[in-house]
Amino acid sequence: MRILERSGLGEETCLPPSIHYIPPMPTMEAARGEAETVIFSAIDSLMAKTEIRAKYIDILIVNCNLFCPTPSLSAMVVNNNKLRSNIKSLNLSDMGCSAGLISIDLARDLLSDRFNIK
Repeated sequence: MRILERSGLGEETCLPPSIHYIPPMPTMEAARGEAETVIFSAIDSLMAKTEIRAKYIDILIVNCNLFCPTPSLSAMVVNNNKLRSNIKSLNLSDMGCSAGLISIDLARDLLSDRFNIK
């Protein structure tokens, strides 16, 4: 309890629901629910703002540093958004902070190949 009091977390700190308990109750179900909430709302917002329909998406790269569920996060996105079955879907998980740079490089390479850009 002392660690929590001295942690610097304030009243407006945002934490996943599973961390709201003492002791914390992290479960796969809670982690999957949190991932779905964040990822699905971000994709829904992006698709609404850009007016892109799911049938026009050819490549999906999902990157999550710590959570590596089965089925993968990319499979959850494909199924939730009813993306085509022939989409190139890649899931980068459990690779730490370097996965962010790897996913950007991977996206660049895939898009370069797709549009024959050297």
